[in-house]
Amino acid sequence: MSRDDFAIKNGYTSYEEMLFNSIRVVYDHGISSFATIINNKGWLAWIDERPEQVIGIFETLEKAHEQLFYIFAEKEFELTKTKDFEHLC
Repeated sequence: MSRDDFAIKNGYTSYEEMLFNSIRVVYDHGISSFATIINNKGWLAWIDERPEQVIGIFETLEKAHEQLFYIFAEKEFELTKTKDFEHLC
């Protein structure tokens, strides 16, 4: 699915329009996580990778933020464990 198709699927005319209407929640190592309001459905939490990863739709922006921060923290924890293990070997 192209980025424009992803945007259209979520109620926008283009990927650029979707980004304009999104809030960047986390930016890490060149990858952004966004919360985007989608028509009468709530807030779409997603990660800007190819392909875009939909995390879920949440009632509030706060819940979308919370989930994106949780995923970020979980990934960071896994990276830390890997680095600590490599350091021990």
